[in-house]
Amino acid sequence: MDTVRTFCRICEPSCGLVAHVEGGRLEKLTPDRDHPVTQGFACHKGLAAVDLHHDPDRLDHPMLRAADGTWTATTWDDALATTARRLQAVIDTHGPGAVGAYVGNPTAFNALGQLHTTTLLRTLGVQRSFSSGTQDCANKFVASEAVFGSSLVHPIPDLSRTDLCLIIGENPRASQASFYSVPNVLGEMRRAAGRGARLVFVNPRRIETPDRGVGDTVQVRPDTDVWFLASLLHEIDVLGGFDEGVLRNHGTRVAELRAFLAAYPATATAAVTGVPAATVQELAAAWVATPRASVHASTGINMGRQGTLAYWLVHMLPFVTGRLDAEGGNLKSDGFYPNAKAGAGDPERGYVDTEFGRLRRGSLPGTLLSHAVLDSEQPLRALIVVAGNPLLSIAGEDRLRKAFEQLELLVVIDIYPSATSEHAHVLLPSTDMYERDDLNIVNIGTSARPFAQYTPAVVAPQAERRPEWWIAHRLLQEMGRPSLFDGLAEGEEPDPWGKWRHMLERGSGVQFSALQAGEVAVLPEPEPGTFYDRQVHTADGRVDCYPPVFGPAIERCHELFAEAAARPAGELLLIHQRDPWMHNSWFANLPRMKKGGRTTNPLRMHPDDAARHGLADGATVQVASDHGEIDATVEVVDDLMPGVVSMVHGWGHAASPRLRVAAADPGANPNALLPVGPGSYEPLSSQAHMTGIPVRVRGLAPTG
Repeated sequence: MDTVRTFCRICEPSCGLVAHVEGGRLEKLTPDRDHPVTQGFACHKGLAAVDLHHDPDRLDHPMLRAADGTWTATTWDDALATTARRLQAVIDTHGPGAVGAYVGNPTAFNALGQLHTTTLLRTLGVQRSFSSGTQDCANKFVASEAVFGSSLVHPIPDLSRTDLCLIIGENPRASQASFYSVPNVLGEMRRAAGRGARLVFVNPRRIETPDRGVGDTVQVRPDTDVWFLASLLHEIDVLGGFDEGVLRNHGTRVAELRAFLAAYPATATAAVTGVPAATVQELAAAWVATPRASVHASTGINMGRQGTLAYWLVHMLPFVTGRLDAEGGNLKSDGFYPNAKAGAGDPERGYVDTEFGRLRRGSLPGTLLSHAVLDSEQPLRALIVVAGNPLLSIAGEDRLRKAFEQLELLVVIDIYPSATSEHAHVLLPSTDMYERDDLNIVNIGTSARPFAQYTPAVVAPQAERRPEWWIAHRLLQEMGRPSLFDGLAEGEEPDPWGKWRHMLERGSGVQFSALQAGEVAVLPEPEPGTFYDRQVHTADGRVDCYPPVFGPAIERCHELFAEAAARPAGELLLIHQRDPWMHNSWFANLPRMKKGGRTTNPLRMHPDDAARHGLADGATVQVASDHGEIDATVEVVDDLMPGVVSMVHGWGHAASPRLRVAAADPGANPNALLPVGPGSYEPLSSQAHMTGIPVRVRGLAPTG
């Protein structure tokens, strides 16, 4: 049996793997114990990707849907010619603005797919593009641009040297950290705790407890992180914990920050956040007393109504206290390409007036996708979806279904047939991660131990699957637009790697040819001492502690606080929960992920809430919000904060008949409970409101 060194492309650490291949078939994946960075760690999700590779329900051939809804397999030439003809017809009749796009999460883990999908959309003149980023992390780029002058500056904890780390809205037991790439992050946290570091999780769910040997949890009500952070910073300031030298040398608008924080002492926020004032004050005192303290925040804060302001205060915590660019605090990683300058931008110029109001440039709010078709003065007529399933991953499933049915052309490029692709006119099968060559790009700027690794295609693509870069340029060629296939001599293959080769060699001196020969290039780890010279790209070169662009959001913050303080007693708030056995909707069709009774996504409730509603384990309930309703089964758990209910996302596959395992146990789609349209996203960043959703729960009578 042959072996090929490769790496996982499911989440950010890019763990090294060994692919075992026999007769051109991928037989199994094992951790790469000789990998210089990941050193033999791989999670069960990464190892399960071999099942995804062999899933008999995968897309294998280009498909065209007839007017009567039937599907027919066809050739690539025919599928691309049909797509090109119909796209061009839309452009000729309605202009390029009538073509939109949705790009899903897996594209971020696909070096060539990401690069050349962008080329395709730019060449076609696509002006309205949507992405999964507005479902999970759009706020972070906006906050970093406003504070540091670069959307790509995201300082990470120096976990190996920290003595106190706050971990907000994150569950490493279910998934590796986001915007913080560390192989086996839970193991790293356990080692930090073992040498005496204190780790504190801030989350509506109890993530860790002292008896687990990692840390403990401060439970906070969902969608209140901004006020918890404001109160923590205020109490630190009261204790004299701000570093006046750092603020004098590197900060601006510090007085305005202090004025904002003064409105949120711990005694004022406790009733809203659910975190007792004494707990906040103890954490503040611990932070002041611990020179090597750090912080990290993940999707839990992103998905609230004020994700950008919350992440702004996450940045402020280490900066104003002198823990940014300091040993054991928060450091900026570079990796193989120092990316801060590439992300430089002026936040005041980052917005555009549209028919739906003032929106952030770039990816538009996903929760406006259906509106761009159904309610626009110039509606989208054609949509290209790459590696995404917006029908399940975005709020407003019913509206999206109506919108897709009205499109003149829906093209889906994916590895699976999905609920979205059931409405497509053209289906184009793409390769999975082991059928294409790749470079680990996703963690540039956020890796604790950076490395550069290339992987060849482990096996040849099965059936007629093709990589996204090839699909993009063949479509451009078919439409008579510039493509990588232009000007090639007979037998010559296009080179899609030019930009990445340039970035590698210019950014770090790593030779792409050396990576292709099997080298794993280990790069310098982040160290203190250069942040303010190299990473800050604001107009005046100083960290902006109170960006003017936040003005309307600050006013909204005060209004929302008053609203939260007036919430009725007994209200239930829904959060989306991460699950070790699901990754978005990727793994819904893998039998091994459904073992042990994992055949649905129950509504999890605290025992007090279940008793108050007269519910027990296994009860069937209707969960309703102001935006939709679903049926679910109750699971009573004690790790949730009272007043909080949770459901795992990635379920709801009843409308995916060709995914036989997923359709047999479809579960419910909690995104049906989320707001959609104007008001459903944070105005600063277009980030969807996906956590802290008020819901009502009532028992349903048994049937049968």
